Amino acid sequence: MQVKIELPDELGKQLLKMPDMQLLVQKAVEKMLLEEQSRRTTHDLLVEQRELLQETSNDEILPITRSLVGILKGSNVDVSDYKKHLEEKYL
Repeated sequence: MQVKIELPDELGKQLLKMPDMQLLVQKAVEKMLLEEQSRRTTHDLLVEQRELLQETSNDEILPITRSLVGILKGSNVDVSDYKKHLEEKYL
């Protein structure tokens, strides 16, 4: 499948100098799509957790859990980081 994209002149010139431009662009697009999917998954999980917490009264949340709520807010940690941690720990 062919896709036409517009690039700034300087970026286009640099890209044309690459020995395997097609592979480079393909890998870059795949990486961006995976990152976006991971970001959306993380966002969806956070929204789901927030909704569950809002449905639960503070008396029903254990103190340790309550202390951890929001601890990762604003961080760049996502599901792939957690998976990598588990692989390093157990494999």
